[in-house]
Amino acid sequence: MARLLFDTDFLKKLELLRMTSNRIYHGQGRGEHSTVKMGTSLEFSDYRNYQVGDDFRYIDWNIFSRMDRLFLKVFTAEEDLSIHILVDTSQSMTFGDPPKIDYAKRVAAALGYIGLSNLDRVGITAFAAGIQDSMAPRRGRDHFLGLLDYCERVTCGGETDFNRALMEYSFRSRRAGLAVIISDLLDPKGFERGLEALRFARYDVLLLQVLDEEDVRPTYTGPVRLRDLETNQEQRLTIDELLLTRYRARVQQWCSHIEDFCLKSQIEYLRASTLIPFEDLILKYLRHGVHLH
Repeated sequence: MARLLFDTDFLKKLELLRMTSNRIYHGQGRGEHSTVKMGTSLEFSDYRNYQVGDDFRYIDWNIFSRMDRLFLKVFTAEEDLSIHILVDTSQSMTFGDPPKIDYAKRVAAALGYIGLSNLDRVGITAFAAGIQDSMAPRRGRDHFLGLLDYCERVTCGGETDFNRALMEYSFRSRRAGLAVIISDLLDPKGFERGLEALRFARYDVLLLQVLDEEDVRPTYTGPVRLRDLETNQEQRLTIDELLLTRYRARVQQWCSHIEDFCLKSQIEYLRASTLIPFEDLILKYLRHGVHLH
């Protein structure tokens, strides 16, 4: 757990932030997110016209006596948000210096701390070819130590099946909310169907793609033997500047496709290099987005 512990100053900065969702979810407990309900809070919000079937207890009879019309009181309730953090633990996440998985774990722990500080329910799940170990969303700051312990125990291995894993999660999870996906997205089978499954299951989605600089802009040239970390397949080739230029162009096309898909699907997408200090990712870059304020 020691590698994931944060200093006090950083934790205080995290406590000033909150995770938000574009959707309205009815929480299980009182939290920090405002939703509109009828008569569930002492904080009055507005009126609306009475409709057949509404509860008579929330009719404002003073207005009725003056206007001879029925209006219902609407109240603001503070509710908790369920935050589902899904971390890619396929073998490709071990690549890099620092390894992408170490970076992903720290980001997951920081976002979990923000959610728990705001009385939200936070759960975390590892996935590769399918769903691995999972910790269901829970509330309470004491849950943070369990989340840290979970991150420390998680190990990488096997191939990625991004679509299958996310589809499985969308089917088995009983409570929708904000899904935070942390992955390098290095799956030749694609990513679209998995994200679509979460959206269909009424999840709000934040996609964080974590890449090493060598994934995006490799620098080595000459004769090499490349080995796929997940399939162990090897290929010998000679790399020159022309091949590197073509590779970088393909990577840019791939990233642009991910960005376009997420934009059309109303999914927040952020690509991060492990060269970026993860504190800056949380405190600067994510705060410019939709789900962290």
